[in-house]
Amino acid sequence: MKRTTCCLTAGLLLAMTLASQAQEAAPVETIPVQTLPEESAVPATETNATPVQLEAVVVKGEKLGRTLSETTTSVSVFNGKNIDDQGDGSLGELLRRAANTTANEEGNISIRGVSQSGAAGGTGSPLISVQVDGVTLDRTSQQGAGDELFDVDQVEVLRGAQSTSQGRNALAGAVVINTREPTREWELRTRAILAQRDGREHSAAGGGPLSESLAFRLVGSFQNDDGFITHEPDGYRDFARTQKALLRGKLAFAPEGSAFDSLLTVGADRANGQPDYNIESGEAGSDPAQRRTSTVNEQTGDLTRSGSASWRNRLRLGEYATLTALTAHMRTQQDYRRDFDGLAEDGGTNVIYSHGFNVSQELRLNLKDIGPFTGVVGVYGGRFRDDNVFYSNDVFVTVPQATGVPIPIAGDLVGVELDFVSQANKDARNLAGFTEFDIQLPWRLTATLGLRYDRETLRNSNLAATTRGDALVATPAGLAQVPLLGGVVDDVLALQPGINVLPALLLAPNLVPNTNGEQLGRTRYSALLPKAGLRWAVTSQWSVFATYAEAYRAGGVDVDTQTGESVPYKPEYTQNYEVGTRGDYGVFDLAANVFYTDWRDQQVPVLRGQFFVTQNAARSKLYGGETSIGWRPARTLRVQLAAGVVRTQFVDYQTPGADYSGNQFIFAPRVTSSLGAVWRPQRAVRGLMASANLSQRGMSFTSPANIRSERSESRVLLDGRIGYERSGWRVYLFGKNLTNEDVVTETYQFPNGYIGAPGARGYAAYSVPRTLGVQLEGRF
Repeated sequence: MKRTTCCLTAGLLLAMTLASQAQEAAPVETIPVQTLPEESAVPATETNATPVQLEAVVVKGEKLGRTLSETTTSVSVFNGKNIDDQGDGSLGELLRRAANTTANEEGNISIRGVSQSGAAGGTGSPLISVQVDGVTLDRTSQQGAGDELFDVDQVEVLRGAQSTSQGRNALAGAVVINTREPTREWELRTRAILAQRDGREHSAAGGGPLSESLAFRLVGSFQNDDGFITHEPDGYRDFARTQKALLRGKLAFAPEGSAFDSLLTVGADRANGQPDYNIESGEAGSDPAQRRTSTVNEQTGDLTRSGSASWRNRLRLGEYATLTALTAHMRTQQDYRRDFDGLAEDGGTNVIYSHGFNVSQELRLNLKDIGPFTGVVGVYGGRFRDDNVFYSNDVFVTVPQATGVPIPIAGDLVGVELDFVSQANKDARNLAGFTEFDIQLPWRLTATLGLRYDRETLRNSNLAATTRGDALVATPAGLAQVPLLGGVVDDVLALQPGINVLPALLLAPNLVPNTNGEQLGRTRYSALLPKAGLRWAVTSQWSVFATYAEAYRAGGVDVDTQTGESVPYKPEYTQNYEVGTRGDYGVFDLAANVFYTDWRDQQVPVLRGQFFVTQNAARSKLYGGETSIGWRPARTLRVQLAAGVVRTQFVDYQTPGADYSGNQFIFAPRVTSSLGAVWRPQRAVRGLMASANLSQRGMSFTSPANIRSERSESRVLLDGRIGYERSGWRVYLFGKNLTNEDVVTETYQFPNGYIGAPGARGYAAYSVPRTLGVQLEGRF
């Protein structure tokens, strides 16, 4: 560690020395507030369409200032114009157009077959980082309105390990979103959308200069969607209504003639409703009568709120060096209530309260064209807290369920009504130093060398307790309908006080959750993550490259909620090998990458008793490739093709009760593809536009067991829009899922039920039905 610290310190000192020399040699320039309005921007595609445009697009997520033609990362870049042309309203919709990238109905992202929650699921840190204006979103904020794409300037989808530049939570990739910055010109943009199922959106964005050095921008958005779940037997179709609201403000400061500029961004969002999924009896996803219906007797509610702030300060140290400080902060809160058994029976409720907090500080020095060197040196620190409280009330457990001992005839009529409480708190602190440089070599070669030292400390505390246990006689199903005394007996049983048997339950080992108070665990891990690459510019239009990078996710500690035992786990590591090519030929451009990843000490969920804990119980590999092609056959038409293929495999994954070796990762479709086009006739009907996008995603499994009943079905979605655009107003007609594709997007099965919910049942989510609507915009 001392050697690593010395190397990073020496690198920073060397960079500062080079920067000071550059400052003496170059005049000071002002960094202006962004002045390019969206209407003037050249539309961008994943690999862009013209040489000029290709050089103009900067991949901001790499932090080196590389243009799209210079990067060796497999990346898809979409600017605001491209997003508007295709009508992408959320990050999940946009990701359909990026190769080897998917998102499910709950916002969980997969890149190259690696799910954000892990190759086998779990509760560890995410494996894919999602950032908005420098703020890393946590799980709660991704379920809210934080990833809505109104007034977005650029979205980058970086595939493969990004640990050198992005650090923690970027083992599989990163999504970097930058919203529009204030301009020196007054501007106002409004948007209204009306769609099926009472789909409504009202959004506005605008701002301008407050003085010669100060400018602002404000954004507000409200959305309503009644969903597509019908509650039975009352036929209530607004059961899954969701409402989202977002506010964001930006203040930019750039003094005239100064080398300094500052940008403050503050935002808040709120989402309230119910996710579009439900519990079905029997095998979920197999009964058409239960499709998109719910029979719960407790309304599910999911309220998420988040607030964020980022503050970017930049100082130009001459022509060749820039010092940037980025401070980011986010708080989130989620109040979630669900019917415990998920069906019409009175099986209790489950309430979850989650609070998230993160704050980070990054300081980096960018150097450009210092001799043959262009690169970055930086330090990073952050704290990330996640506090959760789970309440499960009135959960009825029969004696056979609780003890495993069958009782003939009366077994399902005698049981215990339980109340549980569980607390899980995680507090992670991360420190890192990083550097990455491109070095120009002879023969049009560019070498890349990078290194990141990352250290993370995790403090974990868990508490699980059973707070009530009353022995009761269950009410037999259908008793109230029995003639004469049925209703009376039903009323009497409903009033029974129950017998307190909690002391006896606590004496029995591992019978009910009980950690005997709060249990603490603490771990500290560090890693040295190298990166190396070589790019050869074969011609001014075509290059080939090869890269190697290492990535990791820090270890941690879980607590067995039945025994109170702390269960630590170590970090996991990947070694990533990649080759690719990128070319631009005016009206035609191409990017292609082939990759192989070796994954060691993999963190996966392992069942201990009735609950899962994380263990380093697997090793795996994945390999594949992706390509994107842009083509302009005419000035009025732009076509974009993206395709990806990936093979994932657990080389070794064995648990006490199962062997998943040889199986695929969860949410790892083998093939994804997208074909899109935007058409704007310039002579026939000036102002007319049309766009369409056809996206395909293969089947994937939702559990490491790889059984067909737990799956995400393959699907093909067709979206399209046609519009008329004038300088001050625009109108569009649009359709999403025009062929009304009806597929299962996610299922989990409980063939034997679960504690408090006897009988086979399962969880199912479905694709959003066809949606038609109209969009009106005003631009002033």
